[in-house]
Amino acid sequence: MILCQRFIAVLLISLLLSTSPRCATAEGGDMPEIEISSLESRLLRDPVQHWTSETQTRIDELPIDAFRPLTDEQVNQGITDRDYWIRFRVSNADNNNPVRWVLHHETSYLDEMSVYYADNDQPLQKVTLSDREPFTERPVDYRTLAFEHTTRQNSYTDLYLRLRYEKPDAMSLNVYLSRADIFYNKSRKEYFLFGTYYGVMGSLLIIALVFASIMRQVVYLYYAVFLASSILMWALLNGFAFQYLWPGSVYWQNEGFHIIFLATAITALQFSRHFLQTARCCPRINKIIYLAQWIMIGGILLRFAGLYTPVLYLSFVSLALLALLPLLGYFAYQYGMRYARWYSIAWLFYGISLVFSVLSAGSNLLSWGMTPLIFTQIGGVLESVFLLIALGERLVGWDRDRLHALEIANKDPLTGLGNRRALEEAFDSLKIQLRSTDKPVFLLMIDLDHFKEINDEYGHDAGDYILQHLARILSLLCRPEDICIRYGGEEFAVLTRMDNVEQACQFSERIRTEFANQPTTYEETPIPHTLTIGVAGPIESGHEIKRAELLRQADAALYRAKQAGRNQTVVYA
Repeated sequence: MILCQRFIAVLLISLLLSTSPRCATAEGGDMPEIEISSLESRLLRDPVQHWTSETQTRIDELPIDAFRPLTDEQVNQGITDRDYWIRFRVSNADNNNPVRWVLHHETSYLDEMSVYYADNDQPLQKVTLSDREPFTERPVDYRTLAFEHTTRQNSYTDLYLRLRYEKPDAMSLNVYLSRADIFYNKSRKEYFLFGTYYGVMGSLLIIALVFASIMRQVVYLYYAVFLASSILMWALLNGFAFQYLWPGSVYWQNEGFHIIFLATAITALQFSRHFLQTARCCPRINKIIYLAQWIMIGGILLRFAGLYTPVLYLSFVSLALLALLPLLGYFAYQYGMRYARWYSIAWLFYGISLVFSVLSAGSNLLSWGMTPLIFTQIGGVLESVFLLIALGERLVGWDRDRLHALEIANKDPLTGLGNRRALEEAFDSLKIQLRSTDKPVFLLMIDLDHFKEINDEYGHDAGDYILQHLARILSLLCRPEDICIRYGGEEFAVLTRMDNVEQACQFSERIRTEFANQPTTYEETPIPHTLTIGVAGPIESGHEIKRAELLRQADAALYRAKQAGRNQTVVYA
């Protein structure tokens, strides 16, 4: 009977040991230990151990012998739906003070972090942190999954972490362990820096919307939409969208990432197509971009319909393809769009960092965790600023082209003087100037004498040469504020401001005598010539300038001068 009782007792003890998780000392060696009393903050690394399992593995099924040291090489696991276990012990060697500490994962999109913990070989307790629950239910008010605990003085806490996704996604094994005071101090500084980022991006968004409203140009609106989608993408990646924008929407926290990724790529391409005018400078590439946009739109619709894995890969590829946009800017620059250089600079660093971020998240080729995301986010600010500079240079270029076109429209191509349109604009400006000055306005109408005979005798090329000769004389004798134009044919006009009629006549006579005394030499043949001038005015301050009336008076004075024998100046009376 006694032997039977002993046998039953041994059997029960064996059963209890076999079903209890092996924590402190188990097959495969002691629990890897981290001394917390003097620790500030660190990533979990060797001697911390990790192991990968299929989904739904229970903690009592863990093969302790299979755990291996967690090093940088194992941090990035690529896109996966497997479970990842991490085991270690937090030890507090301080004999007087307990230590409060915090564990937190580096990404905001981890579906679940289960924490199994036990103090001093007590039974394991479990806390499951998940973004499948509203943000308000998190025990630590932080943008990523975080767990807080206190290890008593001269004590220890054994920990098993299980990291997992319900559906495949980019897995990082970067988990931070920090003393609680250090964690909260760092988080305040961290939130301040993030606030600066969103403040700058928000300011750029407002500027873009103001420009879109004032300029009435759709390219500024596309730039604003791209900025808005970029801000939303980073708010998701940083965890602030779930924390502040939709803390109760589990759906958008889990399903919104790839939708927003695709939306960001679509708006980036839409802005690029209009900004670089790809339909004009590279039509084939424009068709490819247009097709890519529709594929991305299809991906968004499929995501709303419930399709997951293909859309995940499509979103990653779409973001990585944005790294090719600097080449698009180069093609546009080669086409003659000088502002495209800023566009290429903007996308160069941002695009490269996007590629590294996608590689870090979607593969195990790199061992940087999600660190590239930090540089990509900083690059996003620089990119947005450079794009705004590019938009500004484009606007300046448009204004320069407009002024150049206006100059051409107001210029006589043969003589380089103004034309009738320039004279009309000069009349309009003089109406304003007469309100602030006492100098009266005069109009000189100039006509070359017997110009038809000169053309007949010497040829039209010689006649053109004479017209250019007179234009040079007028340019030399007229002041910068005088308006000197070719009115048409052999007629010229000067709109000037003089103190009185006598001064206007002296100016007219100087033009007439200079032209008469300087025969034009064409093909080594001197061609004598004269001109006749009719003067209209004065129009004095306080009087309205009537363009038609002043022209009529100048024509009448010119006609009288011709009737009187030409080669003279006559003032309208």
